[in-house]
Amino acid sequence: MAKSKKNKLNPRLAQPAGRDRAMIALRVCAVILGLVIIVLGAVYAHYQSYIQKPVLAEGATKTLVIPPDSAWPRVVQILEAEHLIRRPTYFEFWARRRQLPAQVKAGSYELSGPIGLDELADALREGGRFDETTVTFPEGLTIFHLADRVDRLGLVDRASFLRAARDEVALARAGIDGESFEGYLFPDTYRFRKGTPAEEIIDRLHQRWVVMWEALSAEHAESMAALTEQYEFDRRDFITLASLIQRETNLASESDVIARVFLNRIDRGMRLQTDPTCVYGEKTYKEIPRPKYCKDPMNRYSTYVISGLPPGPIANPGKVSIAAALNPSHDEEAKKYLFFVARRDGSRGHHFTKTFAAHKRAIRRYLR
Repeated sequence: MAKSKKNKLNPRLAQPAGRDRAMIALRVCAVILGLVIIVLGAVYAHYQSYIQKPVLAEGATKTLVIPPDSAWPRVVQILEAEHLIRRPTYFEFWARRRQLPAQVKAGSYELSGPIGLDELADALREGGRFDETTVTFPEGLTIFHLADRVDRLGLVDRASFLRAARDEVALARAGIDGESFEGYLFPDTYRFRKGTPAEEIIDRLHQRWVVMWEALSAEHAESMAALTEQYEFDRRDFITLASLIQRETNLASESDVIARVFLNRIDRGMRLQTDPTCVYGEKTYKEIPRPKYCKDPMNRYSTYVISGLPPGPIANPGKVSIAAALNPSHDEEAKKYLFFVARRDGSRGHHFTKTFAAHKRAIRRYLR
């Protein structure tokens, strides 16, 4: 009996080993949980990056056909085959959260970049037509850029578009005192039938512009009246100013400040000296502003050689730029700014200064 008692395990001696195993298991679980969190975080970051990227780049076009009675898996296959989606799993998750699978309509879609997932989804919900083309005109394009775009999409040839944009009878009917519809065409996404006449395209864009202009001019009527009295601006002057603002910045947060800078310079009898005016024209719209264009005494649009505003708009501005022209910044500091320079630090913004000496320092800092 004594021998058998010696062979029995002492329960007190077994307890530490049990606690050690429990601690090890707990640590393993903690490590696994941490790894899971890291992986999920990385996946979420990758997903967010994916859904924010354009599915079709600027200038790219794509014909997308969704056959009738296509089930959702087939739609996903088509989108992947057309390289409009590159992460089907991410896209499926994104689309199902928006009930897109039940809303897709068959048809032929002529897509023109840049478009993102939201724009693609909107198009799929709206439904394509086998005889229509979707075209996007971004803010700040000239009539020459627009002509290139409709020609590239096969809607209408470039020469016909420019001829319609300069048609004197149409301009008179629209009440436009100028050489073309430049500045009076609303930047947006449109759908046109193949073979739509150039005159109809111009009219559609202009009618959308009229609606926008009437709304903005009513909203900013008081400021507009004050500027009209102070500077003797008419509608063309406001749109011309808006086109300069649009070509200088795409940031809504600084559009009204840039508008104020231009007015500050006019107040002081200074030339506007804004680079985009140097290359406005059918022969130079693709060029980079250079001294040979900016200082050309025959260049009637260059604000380096002329005083005040150019003779007309140099692009088709969007709502934000037009609103800024009608109602420039009232900030007391902004009323002192006379110069600005692109920061080129990834912000797409500008650095504003009050003196030429400070402006030169900003140029050395940001451009050299």
